[in-house]
Amino acid sequence: MHAYGTTLQPLPAKGLQHARCVKRERPTAISAKASSVRDCHPACNATDDDEIDMAVDSHAMANSTTDHAHLPTVSRRDLLRGAATGTIVHSAPVMLHESLHALPAEAIPTTYKLPPIGQAAPGTSNLGVAAVRDPALYRGMATEQAVRSELRMHGLMPYRHVPLQLEIDRAYGALQTCSSAIDQYQALAILREQNQDAFFGLLSQNMNKLLPVIYTPTVGDACKQWSTLMQRPQGLYVCIKDKGNVRALVRNWPSDDVKIAVVTDGERILGLGDLGINGMGIPVGKAMVYTAAAGLQPHHVLPIQLDVGCNTTEVRDDPLYMGLQQERVRGREYDELIDELIVALRERYGANFILHWEDFNVRNSFRLLDKYMSQGVCTFNDDIQSTAAAVVGAVYGALRLDGVPPLKDQVFLFFGAGQANIGTARLLVAALIDEGLTEAQAKKQMWLYDSKGLVYEGRPTAGLTPQKMEFARSASEGDKVPSGSSLLDAVQQLQPSALVGAAAKQNAFTADTIKALTKGVQSRWGRGSRPIVLALSNPSEVAECTAQQAYNWSGGKAVYASGTAFPPFQTEDGMNVPAQANNSLIFPGVGLGCIAAGAKQITPDIMLAAAKAAAIKLTTEELQQQSILPDVSRISQVGLGVAAAVACCIKATQHAGKAATQVAAFLPATADVLADKDAFRKAEHCIAGMQYNPFSPQYD
Repeated sequence: MHAYGTTLQPLPAKGLQHARCVKRERPTAISAKASSVRDCHPACNATDDDEIDMAVDSHAMANSTTDHAHLPTVSRRDLLRGAATGTIVHSAPVMLHESLHALPAEAIPTTYKLPPIGQAAPGTSNLGVAAVRDPALYRGMATEQAVRSELRMHGLMPYRHVPLQLEIDRAYGALQTCSSAIDQYQALAILREQNQDAFFGLLSQNMNKLLPVIYTPTVGDACKQWSTLMQRPQGLYVCIKDKGNVRALVRNWPSDDVKIAVVTDGERILGLGDLGINGMGIPVGKAMVYTAAAGLQPHHVLPIQLDVGCNTTEVRDDPLYMGLQQERVRGREYDELIDELIVALRERYGANFILHWEDFNVRNSFRLLDKYMSQGVCTFNDDIQSTAAAVVGAVYGALRLDGVPPLKDQVFLFFGAGQANIGTARLLVAALIDEGLTEAQAKKQMWLYDSKGLVYEGRPTAGLTPQKMEFARSASEGDKVPSGSSLLDAVQQLQPSALVGAAAKQNAFTADTIKALTKGVQSRWGRGSRPIVLALSNPSEVAECTAQQAYNWSGGKAVYASGTAFPPFQTEDGMNVPAQANNSLIFPGVGLGCIAAGAKQITPDIMLAAAKAAAIKLTTEELQQQSILPDVSRISQVGLGVAAAVACCIKATQHAGKAATQVAAFLPATADVLADKDAFRKAEHCIAGMQYNPFSPQYD
């Protein structure tokens, strides 16, 4: 029988097994409050390699099916406590090995030793080196002296202690020496790997400058170079070769408290096509934005890259490419891998964890979203739904300007019928129903125009997917703009009030097209009436038109937003600052709001609430500058507002006034929180307490 405090003999080494149980050391300051006793891992009593494997696997399997939603999360105090004793710390209960049940509690070893970094000489420790390499613990010279002492960091860094702001200023100075955006991207990636608090502090203070570096457009260049950037792995790679073993991969991720998984298969990365696992830059970037824009704890978001091959020859055949050098796997085997991944994620992180789909090809995006929503998974597709909410938010913002026709009278012509425009059309139908129209009436105000012309039933050209058929007009209506007609013909015949482009076709909105759009609006609503022009394609090289072109060609009447940022320009009426319909205004707040309220599903009502909240956050100054969405420099304010609106919507519609989480218990019980300023502020205050603050290290 092992007496408490007696060191057990080392286990036979094999792979990444847990090493051995050791005497529990209690650090004097940091772990003074530690009182809980953790059970020993079953592998600690194993005697040979096979028994170790069986013990580890049975332990993980037993815990993987446990619902951990009610359990405390691993805090930074826990991390410090574990680091100070050289132990692994779990937030979930650990199963006892059978032979230990007979022992008194005080006789059970409560920890298991981390594999040693290297053989330390007597009286020395590797603890300090491990601590300064942990970005969640190390804050540069802003690391508190007490923490340095407890974790033996003294001597491994300069003695002086400075405020975190000075570390942020130091990082900003280093960033200024970078000669290109991709160099800045790499510098920021290194900072994130070294000092998490300084990274997010720098980002929050310079959002306007740095969001384009960590997100679009620079992230596109980062993805193209991903296999040569030499970054430390920042997410989970799930290969088709791992099929049948995905549960073990998910167990390898260190955080027990993931709330959102951002998943891509890399087949449609921005406008760059199939980049295979080089697409990992996208979920990594989204994870950063979740924290920077909405204040999610960094460890709450898990980036995941599926490796199922790549069909872009120059990417796949590059000898430095890190993914499988084969063509893409499709069909049943592909679907089974995703099924296995989602089952493993839900087993470990609970049924309400959020699945965020990113940059899937249209052949998979809609069907995967529909499939898992029907199975009760709390999921959304960023390209379909977040983009739609950003665009609808721009429409709501436009309605706050004089001269824009009311929403119930708007007629929308979509140039391009892919994921973004289909998603936007769906959400606009929901918005019109909210205005009192029926679904049939709302759909009558949507026209789709794809690469083969107007979308209508019986069109002689092919390409009518089920999603396009949702908005296909009758054959008689299609006769108004027969196949082969131009976009200008469609504008002249249909007389829309809003033109929405997402076809990545540069200069598709010509001067004649914008003039015809403006003429049609003014002929119906009067000379002071204003059309809506949304040129959503990015980067700027493929935008349907620029902001200044839309302004000039419409005689200064067009209300404009784009998918990429365009510079401000001076007009007779003052400075015009084009709005950017960036989905980063939407998805971070949606994620935070869903977590706060305990969402079961992400419905159109939720996305509509997010769109309205984004428009509500417009300032008087922004409206005077003709901006119809908030500036990205205020993305954290927008994220909080979106989260508040989303959480109240969820509480009212999914829980019938009952709270699903502790935070939800204090939220206003109203679906229309945006109509009540006091309730809206109360909701924001409730959720603000959940947010990560790099200036307040969370050791408790």
